[in-house]
Amino acid sequence: MLRWKKSCCCCWKQLRLSSTSSLTSSSTSLPSLLGSRVSFVSTLRSSSFSSSSSTLPSSSSLLVGLPVFAIRYCSTLFCGGKSGAACRALSTTVFPSAHAEDRHSSLRTYEESGKSLYPVINKGVTQLSQFRQTYKLKDGERLTNIRCTIAGRITSKRQSGKKLCFYHIDDGTEKIQVIAFAKDAIDNYDFGIAHNALKRGDIAEIEGYPGMSKSNELSLIATNVRMLAPCLHDIPSVLLDVNAQLVDRPLHMLVNDYAINAVKLRAKLLATLRDMLNRKGFVEVETPILSNLATGALARPFTTTSHSLNKDLSLRIAPELYLKRLVIGGLPRVYEIGKVFRNEGIDSTHNPEFTSCELYLAYEPFETLFTLTEEILFEIVTSAKNSGVVSSDHPGAIVEFDRQLIDFTPPLNRIHFVDTIEKETGIRVVDNETGECLETKDLLNLCEKLGLDLHKQSPCDDASDGEGNGIVGHCQASLLDLLAEKYVEPKCVQPTFVFGVPSIMSPLAKDSETELGISQRFEMFVAGKELVNAYNELNIPEVQRNRFIEQQAHRLEGDAEAHVPDENFCRALEFGLPPTVGWGLGIDRLIMFLSNRKHIRDILAFPMKGN
Repeated sequence: MLRWKKSCCCCWKQLRLSSTSSLTSSSTSLPSLLGSRVSFVSTLRSSSFSSSSSTLPSSSSLLVGLPVFAIRYCSTLFCGGKSGAACRALSTTVFPSAHAEDRHSSLRTYEESGKSLYPVINKGVTQLSQFRQTYKLKDGERLTNIRCTIAGRITSKRQSGKKLCFYHIDDGTEKIQVIAFAKDAIDNYDFGIAHNALKRGDIAEIEGYPGMSKSNELSLIATNVRMLAPCLHDIPSVLLDVNAQLVDRPLHMLVNDYAINAVKLRAKLLATLRDMLNRKGFVEVETPILSNLATGALARPFTTTSHSLNKDLSLRIAPELYLKRLVIGGLPRVYEIGKVFRNEGIDSTHNPEFTSCELYLAYEPFETLFTLTEEILFEIVTSAKNSGVVSSDHPGAIVEFDRQLIDFTPPLNRIHFVDTIEKETGIRVVDNETGECLETKDLLNLCEKLGLDLHKQSPCDDASDGEGNGIVGHCQASLLDLLAEKYVEPKCVQPTFVFGVPSIMSPLAKDSETELGISQRFEMFVAGKELVNAYNELNIPEVQRNRFIEQQAHRLEGDAEAHVPDENFCRALEFGLPPTVGWGLGIDRLIMFLSNRKHIRDILAFPMKGN
């Protein structure tokens, strides 16, 4: 922006010193021309012009002749000083761009010389990472007897006179310098035409030989170049506008390295996780995404309609009940990594479509999951750091997130859900003697007394008073969640197991054998956010039926996220589910922690975008 402003000032100075004929073929005098342009600025500012409009202001022809940097600066002024999509639309659609005209001219000249702008690759190219590993050259050394071909995107271009160009080429694996001398050109390619056509952002193929530059940088000395695909838009050096990042996702990845690094980190993380689970004897499976019932979690589903089957279907909110059926069917160790869909809000840590890993392990005690969680997280973190996809100056399994050091080194902290709330509030929400949880009314009174925000979005808001007040819609589980959010989660900056969760919050988990009203379940929190959820799975058919009936009562009271009764699953339990423990990991949140990004949109290749 500052650069454009400075350039624009220089431009106006140049306009005052130059003749009108250098700007336009019109006979209009310079003062009147500038006056008309100023008038046009005022007109645009006062108009209701929209960047999405297909009608262009008729006065746009007044800007013909202005250099591109002046046009860009003016378009920013017309948008009220705001950058982003509207300004880009103005500068690229309303105002003719001298840069664009020059660009199309050079590409046209390149095509007229008999070259294709979009040729096919007819021989293999060397990956730049392999190129760098292969050639370890001494200062000034050049291997003129070796020929190799590379290809990638031009990330920078510097021209020194008419017979020397410097490029940096990035193929996604590495970045390499290319030096092109006119004297080295072979195969009858026109040096001037080819290098005049190539610009920053283009995809190019370069043939040549390895050598060291005068500054001792490994380079490819070009003997032939050709365009593989031109970039028809300017690639900015910075892209901070969030809306632009969401709309132009490929551009976001080209400008902001962290976006593409998150994709690489996801691939490395999933490969490590799969390798570890496979070594432990787990079988990876796939379960349906579309089903008659959306069960397995407390969440509101997305629904759709099958015209062929003539019935409504739901996208899965969790693969849990299908995976348990596989354990019943004879697979004692199963896992699935896949997409889950929940019709909930979008915020910094929630996206309606996200990736999870769920595993089920038969014939093992619940305590096994504590150890397994520590092993998995430690191996993922250290493997990601050792491979270089996570950059960190800290040793071992320590990473930085939101200006805090997070240590995944076992053993990890443990705190008791009910005991912690009692210690902070003086009230025990689950009775030690009877195992009964406080009634909804009593929990409401407690939350009001503690000053908690009862008007927050609740899973039970369908039962609100119709005035937008969520108080009426709160149920026991959502109120306990509010208490945990206030008194438990803030204690979990370091990776922490939260166990001792009330049974009423865990309809698919077994009850503790030593604590009444408490389930055999834990959640792991990191930096106050849930990362892992684990159960000792309920395998008693009649108890499961009763839990479903209780959940159905909650649904009738307005809890849209309560479990939907699944009689087919209860019947499957009658065939015998062996003692089984289950575990789920939020892949996206783990990537957020490892890449030090506070918003989930920063680590998703294509996040959801609102209107």
